[in-house]
Amino acid sequence: MSDLTDFFPAPGGGGGGGILKQHRITTSGTLDLTTLGIADGDTIGLMVVGAGRGGYSSSGTNRGGSGGGVWKGTVTIGTAGTVTATIPAGGTGNGAPAVLSGGGLPFNINTGIAYSDGISYSQPDVTPGTVWNGMGGYYNSSQDVSNAPGSGIDGYGIGGSANPGYQVSAYYGTAYANSGRGGMNSSTADGSGASGVIIIFYS
Repeated sequence: MSDLTDFFPAPGGGGGGGILKQHRITTSGTLDLTTLGIADGDTIGLMVVGAGRGGYSSSGTNRGGSGGGVWKGTVTIGTAGTVTATIPAGGTGNGAPAVLSGGGLPFNINTGIAYSDGISYSQPDVTPGTVWNGMGGYYNSSQDVSNAPGSGIDGYGIGGSANPGYQVSAYYGTAYANSGRGGMNSSTADGSGASGVIIIFYS
């Protein structure tokens, strides 16, 4: 197997340009990594995405839901075996963590919960390196103040739109399944956050 630093370059440059296979895990369950041809000592890329929070309205203020946390990086497998994946469903309340464990991973990966105010440092199980880049949009009708939702990472974990502030709901507000996007404010049909996903990159 190739060194995945060729595909996931370290900060500051180097590597890049290769084409990887992908395996998407969209429902909770188990996966034997050896069925993908992953062997002891191989390096794989992972993107682990938690579920987005639902949008909501309160006292003239609309808030889009925060996108789910995203952990992205490479790991070296010890003894390749069966991983256990927890893929959270989206909903109208807080988001939920995506978790990947076992199978020779050097550590468990847990994205933590997407709250209305974004990252919560009180979550002890969150894996270092998890990023909340998709704060939900904000709109206050009486103050005529609005903020666009956060961009997320590589199309995942995007914040939900606080419609009608920043009329980008066709893209940011739609809670596509397995994207970890936050929901639009709860007066819309897309108030629920989107479910999470785990993507394995390998060669």
